[in-house]
Amino acid sequence: MEILHFTNGINPRVLEESIKLAVSEAPAMVHQHIDHDSPLLPLAEAEVEILLGQSLRMVGADARERIDGHLTELKVGVIAVIDDEGETPLLAGFLQYKPRIFAEGMASIGYAAVAKPFRQQGVFTRMLEELKSHYPILGLDCPLELVSMYEKLGFKVDNAQGAHVGMNLGELGGKNWHTDQASLERNDIYLRAKERVRDQLGKRTREAYAKRDADTQNRVEEVNRLLAQKGLK
Repeated sequence: MEILHFTNGINPRVLEESIKLAVSEAPAMVHQHIDHDSPLLPLAEAEVEILLGQSLRMVGADARERIDGHLTELKVGVIAVIDDEGETPLLAGFLQYKPRIFAEGMASIGYAAVAKPFRQQGVFTRMLEELKSHYPILGLDCPLELVSMYEKLGFKVDNAQGAHVGMNLGELGGKNWHTDQASLERNDIYLRAKERVRDQLGKRTREAYAKRDADTQNRVEEVNRLLAQKGLK
């Protein structure tokens, strides 16, 4: 397998396949608690497609924004593992990250996934080690189900990120930055997903949203209990 690290532009096929892989794992990628069998799954898939797509297209784009009075470059990097043993190279996994602003040697992991045929083969560990060689101190957030996996990789539970758990490899400095999630509601992909949900559920649409919100609140409470158990609350 070959490991690729993109910082000055990204291979178009890697971009496309990374989005496809992330969308297939959308419930773990969004901060609302949505199962794979939820009627609101199209919203989670649309969110991942939009926000990850925006981030990947910023790799090497020299985007800048004024933050705390400083004109700052918004950097994005991607690490990908390619299985090149067959006739057609396959994406085994990807990891998208952002170097933290006003801090050296620190980054926040955004989206990451390993394709099912390549799991339990050390693919994520290889991507993580590549990233740590450039940014030794990392932060991320993940669903409760993945906390133990990240703890085995050296991450420590640190805080709550909505229905996700914030974890890191050391004290994070600087700032992370995010694309504007409010723009989701104006995005054609997201609007079409909402329309599909309405068409499918009809009068049950409001009930589905209420269940998602209740499930999310329950998960937030579970996260807070975990933090309390670890003396962080």
